[in-house]
Amino acid sequence: MKIESSIAPIAFERGADAAVQSLESRLLAAHQGTSQGKRPDPEFEHLYQVLLAMEGQGEKAIHEFLRALRGADGETAAYPTAQALMAVTLQVLVRLKEQGLEKSQLYREVSGANGLAFAVDLFVKGFMRDVFEPMGDEAWEMSEW
Repeated sequence: MKIESSIAPIAFERGADAAVQSLESRLLAAHQGTSQGKRPDPEFEHLYQVLLAMEGQGEKAIHEFLRALRGADGETAAYPTAQALMAVTLQVLVRLKEQGLEKSQLYREVSGANGLAFAVDLFVKGFMRDVFEPMGDEAWEMSEW
């Protein structure tokens, strides 16, 4: 039994100068652009340098430093939520790993600060779940009007 497709292949129109690049070559080009000092965020660069200088002070000190850090206006917190703290510590961990510092003390400390932020986020989410979705006799489904 022979199955023939009646659907014609879709042809994409490309410009004459567009060349097909492999995903690996595009990824390598993007990585080289970031590893040659073309990082787009100067605030993160400054934070990264400050954290490098904080090596040895411990995960709680790094966590408190990040919580106390002020934004560009000098008034609002730079990282107001636990999720924002987790995001920036994860970004620092990725940079440390890129530079081959995953066995350093700073990596362990930033990882610990990430864990503290995760614990706070988990606590807040659990509390909010308990408040808005009570279980047992207090459940909204069980209440009588």
